[in-house]
Amino acid sequence: MPVDFSPRDAAAAHYVKQLYRKSPFETILLHVVPPPDYEAAVLEAGGPVLQELMDTRRKLGQDRLNATCLSELEGMPVERVLLEGFPSEQIVKFAEAEHIDLIVLPTHGYGPFRRFLLGSVTSKVLHDAQCPVLTGAHMETLNLEDIHFNKVAAAIDLGDTSMKVIEKAKALADLLGAKLVVLHAMQGINAHVGFNFESEHELHFETAVQQRMAELTNGLNVETLIDTGEPAKTVAALVARCGADVVVIARSTSHGLAALRTQTYAIIRESGVPVLSV
Repeated sequence: MPVDFSPRDAAAAHYVKQLYRKSPFETILLHVVPPPDYEAAVLEAGGPVLQELMDTRRKLGQDRLNATCLSELEGMPVERVLLEGFPSEQIVKFAEAEHIDLIVLPTHGYGPFRRFLLGSVTSKVLHDAQCPVLTGAHMETLNLEDIHFNKVAAAIDLGDTSMKVIEKAKALADLLGAKLVVLHAMQGINAHVGFNFESEHELHFETAVQQRMAELTNGLNVETLIDTGEPAKTVAALVARCGADVVVIARSTSHGLAALRTQTYAIIRESGVPVLSV
């Protein structure tokens, strides 16, 4: 759980705590001290001033890290790690080196366009990390009592990552004692080929989509929902319709019909629940 000493830390810790209650694990609070801004005064002063600046940053960072989320994570095994460098790069390297199972990271945007942005650190971690990442645009606003894990949604594009998403979502649902629902945002044949087809062709296309959904969920006692529209908004609408508390999506390469990989950031922005990208 990377922290930046903002209110988002406590909110993300609430999710970590809820997950811990379902299945205990070790939590690592990670803070990365970024390199100093190379201002003219620092460069002119040379090495000693720069070294003093970094020493001060390290000490301040360690002191704040030691005091972060004490109440939220009370009673849990927590390790606190301080690193130096570019935050997204260090987070990804640390996760890989330590065989981290899950990164919990709220989104972060600035200014009046906050709703349309992911913070640069979150974006790069989502792009580069090999392990699952749990994030959500609304994490910083929720209270612990508002968090429930009663239903897990798997949003799939019917492509080669779909089975992996379903498997990860089912494992999460089993862990949380939640129900599983599988969602698909269907763009329609006209959106894929750029021509207008007659209704019977659209009907044939929809039938093929339903058959593929049935194949992917064969043997699973799950609810399935399909709707047509722009992927991110449609997934968000389906999540709201089924009352899911978390949605699982793929961010790895996919050649499926809806290409959810290209919609990862939009789904995170639009969905009113945390998104686990695998």
